[in-house]
Amino acid sequence: MPKTSILPQLLSEREGAKWLGISPRTLWALRDAGEIPIVRVGRLVKYDLDDLRAYVAANKVATTAHENAGGAER
Repeated sequence: MPKTSILPQLLSEREGAKWLGISPRTLWALRDAGEIPIVRVGRLVKYDLDDLRAYVAANKVATTAHENAGGAER
């Protein structure tokens, strides 16, 4: 019987930033602010994909019909 992995999928800073669609610097700032947790592997900093998904889920906001129809405010 094949074993299934229950280990978290860990991403590098560059991979995590790419997954979120932000710059590595912005990801670093979110990490520094305590908004996104990290996993240390020795001296390396990694991001658990489940934590990135949780961050996205926690930061979803509903838009109003006005926002959808009018486009971006200036």
